[in-house]
Amino acid sequence: MNMKDALRESCVIADLKGGTKEEVLTQLASSLKSAGLVEDVGQAVGVILEREKLGSTGIGDGVAIPHGKMKGLTRILCVFGRSKTGIDFDAVDGKPVHIFFLLLAPEDSAGLHIQMLSRISRILRDSSFRKRLVEEGDDRDLFANIVEEDKKFGG
Repeated sequence: MNMKDALRESCVIADLKGGTKEEVLTQLASSLKSAGLVEDVGQAVGVILEREKLGSTGIGDGVAIPHGKMKGLTRILCVFGRSKTGIDFDAVDGKPVHIFFLLLAPEDSAGLHIQMLSRISRILRDSSFRKRLVEEGDDRDLFANIVEEDKKFGG
């Protein structure tokens, strides 16, 4: 599975407006509802917040990969969002998060879920790519950049 299989252009948000963890998660999950991929934003946010109780998915370097498994899904779903100002997401390095990849997986998809988390982590290792995500582009440009970067890893 590659990024283009999980992420739709309509699920890329170049300018997140939320100022808190829950507001950002709600905005990200709402894009999945708008795309017709989930029915219940509250359920999606609840799944992610439950996972956050185990430890923050703010992995440092301005990045968070909130994720969880949700009943009723038939495939892995991804949303990308960017906060130009940065959000306090309880990241491991204590710094604000600018880059968000929200990932929702079917309840029985442990292998694919882990593969997708790994894939997202891999493309975000490159600091110049992270910088481009923070500084450049609208929704369409960001989607194209993510898909192009993923291709470097066989996507």
